[in-house]
Amino acid sequence: MVTFKPQEMADALHAVIAADREVYARQVVQRLAEVKSASASEALKTNGFPPLPAHMLRLASESVQQKGAEFHYVLRSLWPINSKDAPETATEKAGLQYLLDHPDSNYYSEESLGGRRYFTAVYPDRAILPACVECHNQDPNSPRRDFKLGNIMGGIVVRVPLEF
Repeated sequence: MVTFKPQEMADALHAVIAADREVYARQVVQRLAEVKSASASEALKTNGFPPLPAHMLRLASESVQQKGAEFHYVLRSLWPINSKDAPETATEKAGLQYLLDHPDSNYYSEESLGGRRYFTAVYPDRAILPACVECHNQDPNSPRRDFKLGNIMGGIVVRVPLEF
């Protein structure tokens, strides 16, 4: 019989999600920002351009859920541009604060949602490109406008069910 530890599963899922997010940001978002004379945020909001990285993550997560996945992932921030990205649970909020206090660590916990127990992990989501910083600092809906490269902008929350 093969067994897995919830943390190992969450870490593996995060590795795939983070890699997809980074490749998208580097290969699409940054290149678009470089070819457009307008600011990165305006270039990305123009019709015909791909969705922003946060929206892309949301779309992918919703697609996974529609296919019946038992796990769940979402992007959260203490300074969300979109209110949908604000922490929704005490665990998410505690995890995001933990990342700020311990920037080189991940946050692991368990929580109950909808009568089901989950292993919940929160991983730092950093500003990896100038386009990330520029977009967040210039967006009129951004509650924070002093991000720098490498700053933690939020977290990727991964939930793995502990009960099937």
